[in-house]
Amino acid sequence: MNRDYHILSVSELTFQIKELMEGSFPSVWIEGEMSNFLHHRSGHMYFTLKDDGSELRSVMFRGNNQFLRFKPENGMKIVAQGKISVYEQRGQYQLMVQQMEQAGIGTLYLAFEALKKQLSEEGLFDLEWKKEIPPFPKTVGIITSSSGAAIQDIIKVLGRRAPHVQLILRPTLVQGAEAAEEIVQAIEEFQSFQNVDVLIVGRGGGSLEDLWPFNEEKVARSIHECTIPIISAVGHETDISISDLVADVRAPTPSVAAELVSPSRENLIGDLEQIFFDLNRALGKQLQQRWQHLDHLTDRAVFQQPGRKVVRKRDRLETAIHQLVQSAQYRVKMSQSQLEGAQEILTVLNPQNVLERGYSIAMTVPEREIIRSAHALGAGDPFQVQTARGKFSAVKTNDMEEK
Repeated sequence: MNRDYHILSVSELTFQIKELMEGSFPSVWIEGEMSNFLHHRSGHMYFTLKDDGSELRSVMFRGNNQFLRFKPENGMKIVAQGKISVYEQRGQYQLMVQQMEQAGIGTLYLAFEALKKQLSEEGLFDLEWKKEIPPFPKTVGIITSSSGAAIQDIIKVLGRRAPHVQLILRPTLVQGAEAAEEIVQAIEEFQSFQNVDVLIVGRGGGSLEDLWPFNEEKVARSIHECTIPIISAVGHETDISISDLVADVRAPTPSVAAELVSPSRENLIGDLEQIFFDLNRALGKQLQQRWQHLDHLTDRAVFQQPGRKVVRKRDRLETAIHQLVQSAQYRVKMSQSQLEGAQEILTVLNPQNVLERGYSIAMTVPEREIIRSAHALGAGDPFQVQTARGKFSAVKTNDMEEK
């Protein structure tokens, strides 16, 4: 019997279907309801995504699901990103999930990826726009919440490593609908101030919704256009925001950001000592070369009896070398003296030392704003008092007449 058609085996047909489907759907976003969920002892997750009309077998391997921010459950609405794959042994197609979030949060992830792609195509993340962080900043601007853990971590690190660095805090909201606009305004204010060497913009950890102001386009463009170098320190090490990508430097935590702008006093002194050592070694090497050259000239001039001229040259050389060594030592000692003097001054001005002398700071509750006038509170209003050895609550009873 003559045949003008080609007969495929099951494996051949399945292989062609596999190539066609996997080539057509290398990356897709899918929303559906989770069912038949199984977290296998191997660490892999197997489940079905379904809607009113269809079902889709899905798998999320351990290497991807270990980063999930929620616990999957049957009946949960989710958004998943992955690729279509054909399981040839059973002739079934499935979704190999790479990212997965609950449906509401998944919408934020889609917005994040869309803005990330847009700004990347515009070149806002390119290295050519990255400004260098000054190695020895004198003034650091901080944009964060005045009551959050981030500002406390930054103050603690800088107080230990570089108490001579001046801090200027511009308090802002760091979550919520109005936070992004406040962050943009703070960046603009620091630019008009024109006396800040570097900015730290960030906050502590939180959910994707909490960190969202740092993923908004207006904040990203403000950071990109800022003429002051900016360090983005948003969340924990595993949190990546749009602000991190567009900033000049990304710090995994606010504490690390503080370390980046505060070379420790010990490191500075060590650098000075290394410079002094290198200078002495270079001078010693130069002196040795000069002596060898002088000896060579002396040997050549023996028959011409230039003894007096050689002695004069030798004396001038010794004098010049002595002066050069003294000058280098003087400069190093002056630098050390200036560093120690600045440390003593800043220690006196340290707010903690002021509290140690018996002063205290009164702050409103719960805003924690410093009370500068007796009229800022009414009778019966509570407030908090910060001392050198702790804090306590108090209530205003009445105003006292000034004498």
